Amino acid sequence: MTMTGAEGLEIREAGPLRSGRGRRITIIVLSIILVGAACGIMGLAFVQGSWWYTYGDDQALDRESRACLERARDAVADSGAAPHVVTLLNAALDPDTAPTDTRTYLLAALEALEASDDPQLAQVTEELREVIQKIRPAPLWEKSTPRPLPDLEWSQ
Repeated sequence: MTMTGAEGLEIREAGPLRSGRGRRITIIVLSIILVGAACGIMGLAFVQGSWWYTYGDDQALDRESRACLERARDAVADSGAAPHVVTLLNAALDPDTAPTDTRTYLLAALEALEASDDPQLAQVTEELREVIQKIRPAPLWEKSTPRPLPDLEWSQ
């Protein structure tokens, strides 16, 4: 059965397939949105964790914190267990030191005290943690001004 003419042939117009193309476009658009959201979240996490974001937000040492650090420095110096911690505490107590640098020195001193595992310096370690918490900047979610909720009175 061979055809010799064009009698049984139908001619259709060739056109693009619409069903597969629309699905591809939807997947591409959704992928771009998801990648943008992921980049935004990672960027926000990077910015909030960066030193330059919090630089200048640290609180300066008040008199009570300064006195506590001086006592801690004297206790560490008297024990003789960690002379490099005394150097770090002296640098933190320098009045010309920026608050962020002060916090950096105190964090280094805290790590060195924790690494020494000296039971005599456990109280100094706790006092150092308290001072660091005082000068540490508040996280972004605590800085935002909360919106007051309206007072609803239920009448009966």
